[in-house]
Amino acid sequence: MSIEASNVGGEAAHPVPGHHHEIHFFLDGEPFETDRREWTPNEIIKKFGDKDPATHYLVRIEGHHRHSYEGKGNEPIKIHDGEKFQIVSTGPTPVS
Repeated sequence: MSIEASNVGGEAAHPVPGHHHEIHFFLDGEPFETDRREWTPNEIIKKFGDKDPATHYLVRIEGHHRHSYEGKGNEPIKIHDGEKFQIVSTGPTPVS
């Protein structure tokens, strides 16, 4: 798991002991967490997926619906607790 810290405004609005504002999400079926709400798809691919955005793009999975960020890798998106993402390769699929 990975945590990425962000200090927006310098102070927490209402700190609650033992309560953190981490966002838990899944990338390629693996759980991750961050306290930063806004990321670009390319940042998610690099930071959490350890892949190259030049050869991959991000897809948000919402039930049976898929939202592709292909061609939109540098546009900031807001991630929410429990969301699911998948990294898709743009390269050829190897055949055995």
